[in-house]
Amino acid sequence: MSVIKKILTSVVFFLIVFTLISAAADLYYHHRLMHPKPEDKGWTCRCDFRVYWTAGYKLINYAFPALAAQYPEDPEYREKLEEYVGPNKARVYDTSEPFYHFRYSPVTAFFMVPFALITYPANALVVWFILLNIALTAALFLLTRWISSDFNLSAGARSIVLWSAFMAALRFYLMSMAVGQSDVIVALFFVIFLAAYVGENEAAGGIMFALILLFKPFFLPALLYFLLAGKKKLVFSALAGFVVLSFAPAVVIGFDKAWMLLKDWVGILNFSVPSQILNYKNQSITYFIGKHLMNFSAVKSSVSAEQLFFILGAAFTVLAYSVLLYFKKAHMAANDRSFRYLEVSLVIIITLLFSPLVWVAHFIYLIVPGAVAAVFVMKSRDRGRQYVALALFFGFSVIAGTDITKFVPVLSKMHFANIAVGAFFLAYALVSSYSRRKL
Repeated sequence: MSVIKKILTSVVFFLIVFTLISAAADLYYHHRLMHPKPEDKGWTCRCDFRVYWTAGYKLINYAFPALAAQYPEDPEYREKLEEYVGPNKARVYDTSEPFYHFRYSPVTAFFMVPFALITYPANALVVWFILLNIALTAALFLLTRWISSDFNLSAGARSIVLWSAFMAALRFYLMSMAVGQSDVIVALFFVIFLAAYVGENEAAGGIMFALILLFKPFFLPALLYFLLAGKKKLVFSALAGFVVLSFAPAVVIGFDKAWMLLKDWVGILNFSVPSQILNYKNQSITYFIGKHLMNFSAVKSSVSAEQLFFILGAAFTVLAYSVLLYFKKAHMAANDRSFRYLEVSLVIIITLLFSPLVWVAHFIYLIVPGAVAAVFVMKSRDRGRQYVALALFFGFSVIAGTDITKFVPVLSKMHFANIAVGAFFLAYALVSSYSRRKL
Protein backbone atom coordinates (compact mmCIF):
# COMPACT_ATOMS: atom_id res chain seq x y z
CA MET A 1 0.00 0.00 0.00
CA SER A 2 2.83 2.41 0.81
CA VAL A 3 4.37 1.73 -2.62
CA ILE A 4 1.07 2.61 -4.34
CA LYS A 5 0.77 5.74 -2.21
CA LYS A 6 4.29 6.81 -3.15
CA ILE A 7 3.53 6.30 -6.83
CA LEU A 8 0.26 8.23 -6.71
CA THR A 9 1.82 11.12 -4.81
CA SER A 10 5.02 11.32 -6.85
CA VAL A 11 5.77 14.19 -9.20
CA VAL A 12 6.90 11.71 -11.84
CA PHE A 13 3.47 10.04 -11.87
CA PHE A 14 1.76 13.40 -12.22
CA LEU A 15 4.04 14.39 -15.10
CA ILE A 16 3.33 11.11 -16.88
CA VAL A 17 -0.43 11.64 -16.59
CA PHE A 18 -0.14 15.29 -17.62
CA THR A 19 2.07 14.43 -20.59
CA LEU A 20 -0.37 11.78 -21.82
CA ILE A 21 -3.35 14.11 -21.52
CA SER A 22 -1.58 17.11 -23.05
CA ALA A 23 -0.09 15.07 -25.90
CA ALA A 24 -3.49 13.62 -26.76
CA ALA A 25 -5.06 17.09 -26.63
CA ASP A 26 -2.24 18.59 -28.70
CA LEU A 27 -2.62 16.00 -31.44
CA TYR A 28 -6.42 16.14 -31.47
CA TYR A 29 -6.76 19.90 -31.54
CA HIS A 30 -3.81 20.39 -33.88
CA HIS A 31 -5.58 18.20 -36.41
CA ARG A 32 -8.86 19.98 -35.77
CA LEU A 33 -7.46 23.50 -36.18
CA MET A 34 -4.92 22.86 -38.89
CA HIS A 35 -6.14 23.83 -42.36
CA PRO A 36 -3.52 25.00 -44.85
CA LYS A 37 -5.63 27.41 -46.94
CA PRO A 38 -7.69 30.42 -45.85
CA GLU A 39 -10.73 29.28 -47.82
CA ASP A 40 -10.93 26.04 -45.84
CA LYS A 41 -13.58 25.74 -43.16
CA GLY A 42 -11.07 25.71 -40.34
CA TRP A 43 -9.61 29.04 -41.37
CA THR A 44 -12.88 30.93 -41.43
CA CYS A 45 -14.08 29.50 -38.12
CA ARG A 46 -13.74 31.55 -34.94
CA CYS A 47 -10.59 29.78 -33.80
CA ASP A 48 -8.84 32.23 -31.52
CA PHE A 49 -5.34 31.23 -32.52
CA ARG A 50 -6.13 32.15 -36.11
CA VAL A 51 -7.12 35.60 -34.85
CA TYR A 52 -3.94 35.88 -32.78
CA TRP A 53 -1.71 34.73 -35.62
CA THR A 54 -3.37 37.10 -38.09
CA ALA A 55 -2.74 39.94 -35.63
CA GLY A 56 0.95 39.18 -35.66
CA TYR A 57 0.92 38.89 -39.44
CA LYS A 58 -0.78 42.26 -39.87
CA LEU A 59 1.45 43.91 -37.32
CA ILE A 60 4.60 42.78 -39.12
CA ASN A 61 3.33 44.40 -42.30
CA TYR A 62 2.49 47.47 -40.26
CA ALA A 63 5.63 47.78 -38.13
CA PHE A 64 8.28 45.64 -39.83
CA PRO A 65 7.69 45.79 -43.59
CA ALA A 66 11.21 44.49 -44.26
CA LEU A 67 10.28 41.22 -42.55
CA ALA A 68 7.05 40.82 -44.51
CA ALA A 69 8.94 39.70 -47.61
CA GLN A 70 10.64 36.92 -45.68
CA TYR A 71 7.51 34.95 -44.82
CA PRO A 72 7.78 31.17 -45.05
CA GLU A 73 4.45 30.81 -46.88
CA ASP A 74 4.38 30.06 -50.60
CA PRO A 75 3.17 32.82 -53.01
CA GLU A 76 -0.21 31.16 -53.56
CA TYR A 77 -0.80 30.98 -49.81
CA ARG A 78 0.16 34.60 -49.28
CA GLU A 79 -2.09 35.73 -52.13
CA LYS A 80 -5.07 33.95 -50.58
CA LEU A 81 -4.19 35.26 -47.13
CA GLU A 82 -4.02 38.84 -48.38
CA GLU A 83 -7.32 38.31 -50.12
CA TYR A 84 -8.78 37.21 -46.80
CA VAL A 85 -7.34 39.86 -44.49
CA GLY A 86 -7.61 42.65 -47.07
CA PRO A 87 -5.02 44.39 -49.23
CA ASN A 88 -4.91 47.56 -47.15
CA LYS A 89 -1.93 47.28 -44.80
CA ALA A 90 -1.75 50.97 -43.92
CA ARG A 91 -3.82 50.27 -40.79
CA VAL A 92 -3.75 47.20 -38.63
CA TYR A 93 -7.30 47.64 -37.36
CA ASP A 94 -9.84 48.19 -40.09
CA THR A 95 -13.58 47.74 -39.59
CA SER A 96 -13.88 46.41 -43.12
CA GLU A 97 -11.51 43.53 -42.39
CA PRO A 98 -12.02 40.36 -40.34
CA PHE A 99 -8.96 41.37 -38.33
CA TYR A 100 -11.08 44.12 -36.84
CA HIS A 101 -12.43 41.49 -34.46
CA PHE A 102 -9.03 41.17 -32.78
CA ARG A 103 -10.22 42.26 -29.35
CA TYR A 104 -6.87 42.23 -27.61
CA SER A 105 -4.36 44.93 -26.86
CA PRO A 106 -1.61 46.00 -29.29
CA VAL A 107 0.90 44.53 -26.82
CA THR A 108 -0.80 41.16 -27.26
CA ALA A 109 -0.49 41.54 -31.03
CA PHE A 110 3.22 42.29 -30.65
CA PHE A 111 3.53 39.17 -28.52
CA MET A 112 2.28 37.19 -31.52
CA VAL A 113 4.83 38.61 -33.98
CA PRO A 114 7.30 35.72 -33.50
CA PHE A 115 4.50 33.22 -34.14
CA ALA A 116 3.52 35.03 -37.32
CA LEU A 117 7.03 34.37 -38.62
CA ILE A 118 6.33 30.64 -38.36
CA THR A 119 4.37 28.85 -41.07
CA TYR A 120 0.65 28.88 -40.35
CA PRO A 121 -1.07 26.76 -39.35
CA ALA A 122 0.89 23.57 -38.76
CA ASN A 123 4.21 24.76 -37.34
CA ALA A 124 2.79 27.82 -35.62
CA LEU A 125 0.20 25.69 -33.82
CA VAL A 126 2.87 23.25 -32.63
CA VAL A 127 4.89 26.07 -31.08
CA TRP A 128 1.76 27.65 -29.58
CA PHE A 129 0.62 24.37 -28.01
CA ILE A 130 4.10 23.77 -26.59
CA LEU A 131 4.01 27.25 -25.03
CA LEU A 132 0.57 26.63 -23.49
CA ASN A 133 1.69 23.30 -22.03
CA ILE A 134 4.80 24.89 -20.55
CA ALA A 135 2.71 27.73 -19.10
CA LEU A 136 0.25 25.35 -17.44
CA THR A 137 3.02 23.13 -16.08
CA ALA A 138 4.83 26.15 -14.66
CA ALA A 139 1.60 27.50 -13.13
CA LEU A 140 0.79 24.17 -11.46
CA PHE A 141 4.22 23.58 -9.99
CA LEU A 142 4.89 27.16 -8.91
CA LEU A 143 1.47 27.36 -7.27
CA THR A 144 1.99 24.06 -5.45
CA ARG A 145 5.49 24.98 -4.37
CA TRP A 146 4.53 28.36 -2.93
CA ILE A 147 1.43 27.03 -1.15
CA SER A 148 3.37 24.07 0.25
CA SER A 149 6.08 26.36 1.57
CA ASP A 150 3.65 28.78 3.22
CA PHE A 151 1.51 26.07 4.81
CA ASN A 152 4.33 23.59 5.56
CA LEU A 153 2.65 20.72 3.73
CA SER A 154 3.72 17.10 3.69
CA ALA A 155 4.48 15.27 0.44
CA GLY A 156 0.98 13.78 0.42
CA ALA A 157 -0.67 17.15 1.01
CA ARG A 158 1.43 18.75 -1.74
CA SER A 159 0.20 16.08 -4.10
CA ILE A 160 -3.42 16.82 -3.19
CA VAL A 161 -2.90 20.52 -3.91
CA LEU A 162 -1.21 19.77 -7.24
CA TRP A 163 -3.92 17.38 -8.40
CA SER A 164 -6.69 19.71 -7.17
CA ALA A 165 -5.29 22.63 -9.15
CA PHE A 166 -4.94 20.42 -12.22
CA MET A 167 -8.47 19.04 -12.00
CA ALA A 168 -9.91 22.52 -11.42
CA ALA A 169 -8.16 23.73 -14.58
CA LEU A 170 -8.43 20.64 -16.81
CA ARG A 171 -11.71 21.34 -18.60
CA PHE A 172 -10.76 24.92 -19.27
CA TYR A 173 -7.24 23.99 -20.33
CA LEU A 174 -8.73 21.69 -22.95
CA MET A 175 -11.09 24.47 -24.03
CA SER A 176 -8.13 26.86 -24.40
CA MET A 177 -6.38 24.26 -26.52
CA ALA A 178 -9.51 23.74 -28.59
CA VAL A 179 -9.60 27.36 -29.73
CA GLY A 180 -5.96 28.29 -29.21
CA GLN A 181 -6.71 30.91 -26.54
CA SER A 182 -4.17 32.66 -24.32
CA ASP A 183 -5.97 32.06 -21.01
CA VAL A 184 -3.40 29.46 -19.91
CA ILE A 185 -0.71 32.15 -20.09
CA VAL A 186 -2.89 34.56 -18.09
CA ALA A 187 -3.42 31.82 -15.50
CA LEU A 188 0.36 31.71 -15.06
CA PHE A 189 0.34 35.49 -14.61
CA PHE A 190 -2.25 35.06 -11.84
CA VAL A 191 -0.08 32.51 -10.06
CA ILE A 192 2.86 34.93 -10.12
CA PHE A 193 0.58 37.76 -9.01
CA LEU A 194 -0.61 35.61 -6.09
CA ALA A 195 2.96 35.03 -4.95
CA ALA A 196 3.72 38.76 -5.09
CA TYR A 197 0.49 39.65 -3.28
CA VAL A 198 0.95 37.09 -0.51
CA GLY A 199 4.55 38.24 -0.11
CA GLU A 200 3.36 41.87 0.14
CA ASN A 201 5.43 42.89 -2.87
CA GLU A 202 2.84 45.34 -4.14
CA ALA A 203 4.99 46.86 -6.87
CA ALA A 204 5.66 43.48 -8.50
CA GLY A 205 2.04 42.48 -7.99
CA GLY A 206 0.87 45.65 -9.70
CA ILE A 207 3.09 45.04 -12.73
CA MET A 208 1.80 41.48 -13.04
CA PHE A 209 -1.76 42.73 -12.77
CA ALA A 210 -1.02 45.23 -15.54
CA LEU A 211 0.00 42.30 -17.75
CA ILE A 212 -3.23 40.53 -16.87
CA LEU A 213 -5.25 43.61 -17.83
CA LEU A 214 -3.49 43.88 -21.19
CA PHE A 215 -4.68 40.36 -22.00
CA LYS A 216 -8.02 40.43 -20.14
CA PRO A 217 -9.29 43.98 -19.42
CA PHE A 218 -12.45 42.71 -17.71
CA PHE A 219 -10.37 42.27 -14.53
CA LEU A 220 -10.07 46.07 -14.25
CA PRO A 221 -12.79 46.34 -11.52
CA ALA A 222 -10.57 44.21 -9.26
CA LEU A 223 -8.38 47.27 -8.78
CA LEU A 224 -11.31 48.85 -6.91
CA TYR A 225 -11.17 46.06 -4.35
CA PHE A 226 -7.42 46.41 -3.87
CA LEU A 227 -7.84 50.17 -3.50
CA LEU A 228 -10.54 49.71 -0.85
CA ALA A 229 -8.32 47.12 0.84
CA GLY A 230 -5.59 49.75 1.21
CA LYS A 231 -3.23 48.37 -1.46
CA LYS A 232 -2.54 51.78 -2.97
CA LYS A 233 0.96 50.93 -4.15
CA LEU A 234 -0.38 47.87 -5.98
CA VAL A 235 -3.10 49.90 -7.69
CA PHE A 236 -0.67 52.65 -8.67
CA SER A 237 1.85 50.11 -9.98
CA ALA A 238 -0.86 48.36 -11.97
CA LEU A 239 -2.13 51.56 -13.57
CA ALA A 240 1.37 52.89 -14.23
CA GLY A 241 2.48 49.53 -15.59
CA PHE A 242 -0.59 49.35 -17.81
CA VAL A 243 0.14 52.76 -19.32
CA VAL A 244 3.85 52.07 -19.81
CA LEU A 245 3.26 48.64 -21.33
CA SER A 246 0.46 49.96 -23.54
CA PHE A 247 2.86 52.44 -25.09
CA ALA A 248 5.79 50.01 -25.20
CA PRO A 249 5.22 49.42 -28.95
CA ALA A 250 6.04 53.10 -29.49
CA VAL A 251 9.70 52.20 -29.01
CA VAL A 252 9.49 50.29 -32.29
CA ILE A 253 6.73 51.99 -34.30
CA GLY A 254 6.67 55.51 -32.86
CA PHE A 255 4.21 57.28 -30.58
CA ASP A 256 1.69 58.28 -33.26
CA LYS A 257 1.22 54.74 -34.56
CA ALA A 258 1.11 53.33 -31.04
CA TRP A 259 -1.54 55.86 -30.06
CA MET A 260 -3.59 54.98 -33.13
CA LEU A 261 -3.46 51.29 -32.25
CA LEU A 262 -4.65 52.01 -28.72
CA LYS A 263 -7.55 54.11 -29.97
CA ASP A 264 -8.52 51.36 -32.38
CA TRP A 265 -8.37 48.82 -29.54
CA VAL A 266 -10.82 50.88 -27.49
CA GLY A 267 -13.04 51.15 -30.54
CA ILE A 268 -12.94 47.39 -31.01
CA LEU A 269 -13.93 46.79 -27.39
CA ASN A 270 -16.79 49.28 -27.66
CA PHE A 271 -18.03 47.40 -30.71
CA SER A 272 -17.32 43.78 -29.89
CA VAL A 273 -18.28 43.50 -26.21
CA PRO A 274 -21.88 44.73 -26.70
CA SER A 275 -22.17 42.58 -29.83
CA GLN A 276 -21.20 39.44 -27.88
CA ILE A 277 -22.80 40.13 -24.53
CA LEU A 278 -26.06 38.37 -25.48
CA ASN A 279 -24.25 35.28 -26.75
CA TYR A 280 -25.88 32.19 -25.22
CA LYS A 281 -22.41 30.84 -24.41
CA ASN A 282 -21.87 33.69 -21.94
CA GLN A 283 -21.25 32.02 -18.55
CA SER A 284 -21.73 35.14 -16.42
CA ILE A 285 -24.28 35.12 -13.60
CA THR A 286 -24.93 38.74 -14.53
CA TYR A 287 -25.92 37.61 -18.03
CA PHE A 288 -28.12 34.82 -16.70
CA ILE A 289 -30.03 37.13 -14.34
CA GLY A 290 -30.14 40.04 -16.79
CA LYS A 291 -31.45 37.87 -19.61
CA HIS A 292 -34.43 36.82 -17.49
CA LEU A 293 -35.06 40.37 -16.28
CA MET A 294 -35.31 41.48 -19.92
CA ASN A 295 -38.41 39.30 -20.24
CA PHE A 296 -40.29 41.91 -18.19
CA SER A 297 -41.69 44.60 -20.46
CA ALA A 298 -41.12 47.35 -17.88
CA VAL A 299 -37.40 46.55 -17.79
CA LYS A 300 -37.08 46.03 -21.54
CA SER A 301 -38.71 49.37 -22.32
CA SER A 302 -36.55 51.39 -19.94
CA VAL A 303 -33.01 50.06 -20.50
CA SER A 304 -31.05 48.16 -23.13
CA ALA A 305 -29.73 44.69 -22.39
CA GLU A 306 -26.13 45.92 -22.49
CA GLN A 307 -26.86 48.75 -20.05
CA LEU A 308 -28.73 46.42 -17.72
CA PHE A 309 -25.90 43.89 -17.71
CA PHE A 310 -23.26 46.51 -16.93
CA ILE A 311 -25.41 47.99 -14.15
CA LEU A 312 -26.05 44.57 -12.65
CA GLY A 313 -22.41 43.57 -12.99
CA ALA A 314 -21.25 46.73 -11.23
CA ALA A 315 -23.82 46.35 -8.43
CA PHE A 316 -23.06 42.66 -7.83
CA THR A 317 -19.31 43.28 -7.90
CA VAL A 318 -19.40 46.19 -5.45
CA LEU A 319 -21.69 44.21 -3.13
CA ALA A 320 -19.35 41.20 -3.24
CA TYR A 321 -16.32 43.39 -2.55
CA SER A 322 -18.13 44.97 0.41
CA VAL A 323 -18.95 41.55 1.88
CA LEU A 324 -15.35 40.39 1.44
CA LEU A 325 -14.00 43.53 3.12
CA TYR A 326 -16.47 43.10 6.00
CA PHE A 327 -15.42 39.45 6.33
CA LYS A 328 -11.78 40.55 6.45
CA LYS A 329 -12.50 43.08 9.17
CA ALA A 330 -14.68 40.69 11.19
CA HIS A 331 -11.92 38.07 11.20
CA MET A 332 -9.21 40.68 11.90
CA ALA A 333 -7.30 39.25 8.98
CA ALA A 334 -5.44 42.36 7.82
CA ASN A 335 -2.09 40.80 8.70
CA ASP A 336 -3.05 37.18 8.09
CA ARG A 337 -0.91 35.72 5.32
CA SER A 338 -3.37 32.89 4.62
CA PHE A 339 -6.20 35.40 4.16
CA ARG A 340 -4.34 36.91 1.21
CA TYR A 341 -4.71 33.55 -0.54
CA LEU A 342 -8.44 33.78 0.13
CA GLU A 343 -8.58 37.37 -1.10
CA VAL A 344 -7.01 36.68 -4.47
CA SER A 345 -9.09 33.53 -4.91
CA LEU A 346 -12.36 35.32 -4.21
CA VAL A 347 -11.47 38.35 -6.35
CA ILE A 348 -10.93 35.95 -9.26
CA ILE A 349 -14.23 34.18 -8.62
CA ILE A 350 -16.16 37.44 -8.17
CA THR A 351 -14.86 38.71 -11.51
CA LEU A 352 -15.76 35.48 -13.30
CA LEU A 353 -19.24 35.45 -11.77
CA PHE A 354 -20.27 39.05 -12.29
CA SER A 355 -18.42 40.40 -15.30
CA PRO A 356 -21.06 41.03 -18.00
CA LEU A 357 -19.24 38.77 -20.47
CA VAL A 358 -17.31 35.62 -19.50
CA TRP A 359 -16.38 32.70 -21.75
CA VAL A 360 -15.79 29.11 -20.65
CA ALA A 361 -12.02 29.30 -21.24
CA HIS A 362 -11.74 32.15 -18.71
CA PHE A 363 -12.52 29.77 -15.87
CA ILE A 364 -9.04 28.28 -16.09
CA TYR A 365 -8.18 31.04 -13.63
CA LEU A 366 -9.92 28.83 -11.05
CA ILE A 367 -6.59 27.04 -10.88
CA VAL A 368 -5.72 29.45 -8.05
CA PRO A 369 -8.88 29.12 -5.91
CA GLY A 370 -8.93 25.37 -6.66
CA ALA A 371 -5.47 24.88 -5.14
CA VAL A 372 -6.18 27.24 -2.23
CA ALA A 373 -9.46 25.46 -1.45
CA ALA A 374 -7.62 22.15 -1.31
CA VAL A 375 -5.17 23.29 1.36
CA PHE A 376 -7.81 25.22 3.32
CA VAL A 377 -10.12 22.20 3.47
CA MET A 378 -7.27 19.95 4.59
CA LYS A 379 -6.60 22.34 7.48
CA SER A 380 -10.26 22.81 8.37
CA ARG A 381 -12.55 21.33 11.00
CA ASP A 382 -15.97 19.84 10.14
CA ARG A 383 -15.18 19.21 6.47
CA GLY A 384 -18.45 17.47 5.54
CA ARG A 385 -20.20 20.47 3.99
CA GLN A 386 -16.99 21.59 2.36
CA TYR A 387 -16.58 18.22 0.63
CA VAL A 388 -20.17 18.48 -0.61
CA ALA A 389 -19.50 22.00 -1.90
CA LEU A 390 -16.35 20.86 -3.72
CA ALA A 391 -18.25 17.91 -5.22
CA LEU A 392 -20.96 20.28 -6.46
CA PHE A 393 -18.31 22.59 -7.89
CA PHE A 394 -16.71 19.70 -9.72
CA GLY A 395 -20.08 18.45 -10.99
CA PHE A 396 -21.39 21.79 -12.20
CA SER A 397 -18.17 23.39 -13.41
CA VAL A 398 -15.91 20.58 -14.57
CA ILE A 399 -18.28 17.83 -15.71
CA ALA A 400 -21.72 19.22 -16.67
CA GLY A 401 -21.98 20.18 -20.32
CA THR A 402 -18.97 18.12 -21.46
CA ASP A 403 -18.87 14.89 -23.45
CA ILE A 404 -19.26 13.04 -20.15
CA THR A 405 -22.84 14.33 -19.81
CA LYS A 406 -23.79 14.54 -23.48
CA PHE A 407 -25.94 11.44 -23.02
CA VAL A 408 -28.15 13.38 -20.60
CA PRO A 409 -30.51 15.40 -22.85
CA VAL A 410 -31.30 18.04 -20.24
CA LEU A 411 -27.62 18.79 -19.66
CA SER A 412 -26.50 18.55 -23.28
CA LYS A 413 -29.15 20.93 -24.65
CA MET A 414 -29.52 23.51 -21.90
CA HIS A 415 -27.86 26.90 -22.08
CA PHE A 416 -27.21 27.56 -18.43
CA ALA A 417 -24.44 29.26 -16.46
CA ASN A 418 -23.55 25.94 -14.83
CA ILE A 419 -19.83 26.69 -14.59
CA ALA A 420 -20.49 29.94 -12.73
CA VAL A 421 -22.95 28.16 -10.41
CA GLY A 422 -20.24 25.65 -9.60
CA ALA A 423 -17.85 28.50 -8.83
CA PHE A 424 -20.32 29.69 -6.17
CA PHE A 425 -19.85 26.37 -4.36
CA LEU A 426 -16.07 26.70 -4.69
CA ALA A 427 -16.31 30.15 -3.08
CA TYR A 428 -18.38 28.67 -0.26
CA ALA A 429 -15.79 25.95 0.33
CA LEU A 430 -13.07 28.60 0.50
CA VAL A 431 -14.88 30.86 2.95
CA SER A 432 -16.19 28.01 5.08
CA SER A 433 -12.83 26.27 5.37
CA TYR A 434 -11.03 29.52 6.21
CA SER A 435 -13.59 30.27 8.93
CA ARG A 436 -13.17 26.77 10.39
CA ARG A 437 -9.42 26.51 9.99
CA LYS A 438 -7.35 24.91 12.73
CA LEU A 439 -5.44 27.66 14.50
